Amino acid sequence: MSWAYAFLRGMMRVAALPPLGVMRALGGGLGGLAHALDRRHRAIVRANLTESFPEKSAEWINGVARDCYAHLGKVAMELPRLSTLPKSEILARTRVMQPERLERLRRLHGRGQGLFILTGHIGNWEWLNISLSWLVGLSCVVARPIDWEPADRLVNGWRSRPGTEVVPKAASARRVLYYLRKGRMIGILLDQNVDWYDGEWVEFFGRPACTNKGLALLAMRTKAPVIPAWVWRGDDGWFELHLGEDLPLINTGDKTQDLWENTQAYTKALEDVIRAKPAQWFWLHQRWKTKPYHAWPRERA
Repeated sequence: MSWAYAFLRGMMRVAALPPLGVMRALGGGLGGLAHALDRRHRAIVRANLTESFPEKSAEWINGVARDCYAHLGKVAMELPRLSTLPKSEILARTRVMQPERLERLRRLHGRGQGLFILTGHIGNWEWLNISLSWLVGLSCVVARPIDWEPADRLVNGWRSRPGTEVVPKAASARRVLYYLRKGRMIGILLDQNVDWYDGEWVEFFGRPACTNKGLALLAMRTKAPVIPAWVWRGDDGWFELHLGEDLPLINTGDKTQDLWENTQAYTKALEDVIRAKPAQWFWLHQRWKTKPYHAWPRERA
C-alpha cells in the first residue's frame, strides 16, 4: 500500500465521521467559496449556461452558477459517507421515484438479460451507481481512470462496494460485451466531450457537441435495452432515484444514419433531465471543447 493511498483513505475515514447533514452543509459552503475564488472555471460555467439558456437573464445565469458550485461541493462532501455507510442506510436515504420501472429492471436482471443504464454527471452520480446496484443486482460501470493512481484506487474502492466492476473507458467494448452476456447492468456516462474520432456530432443545448458513439454501437449490435437513470438531491435532503422509459432503438439498416440518430436520442434524453434541474449538472466541464471544424491560421490570427 502506497503512503499516498493510505493517506487518502485515512482522510476519507475521518471525513466520514460527522453526520451526512453536517458534511453536506460544509460542502455547500466550500462550493460557495470556490465560486468566489475560482475565476477560470466560473467563467466556463457562466459561458456554458449563457449559450445553453440564451433566453435567461444574467441574474438567473449567475444564480445557477452559484448553485452549481454549491451542489458540487455537497457531492464532494457526501462521498466519504457514501464510502462507509452500510447498505441499509444508503437504501433508507434513497427514494425510488418510479417503483414500477425498478421492478421491471429487477425482472430483466432476474432473467439474466443485460441492459445499459444511460446517465451523466447529474445530481450525485456516485450515489446512483451504488444504490441502483444494491437495489437491482450486479452491475458494471465504464469510467475513465483518474490520472493519479492512488486517487483512482480510492474512487474505485467505493464504486465497487456492491460488487460493481469498474471498466476503464479506453478499449472497453470487449469487456462490456462480456458483462452484458453475463446479464449485468452496464452504466455509461454520456455527457462528456470526446475527440472527433471517437464521437458523433449531435445537438446538445442547441449546439453541436462531439459525443461518444460507443453506446449506440453496442446497443445496435446487442439490441440490449437502454434506460436513462439519475439521482437528484431532493429539497428535503433525500436522494431521489429516477428511472426513465426505455429509449427506442433506431435500426433501419443504414448504420451511419442509425448511429447518429441513436446517439442524438441518448443525448437529448440527458438534456431533458439537465434542463429540469440545471444546477445539478457538471457545468464546469468544457462539453463543447471539440469543434466541428478547424479555423485557418489567418482566421486564428
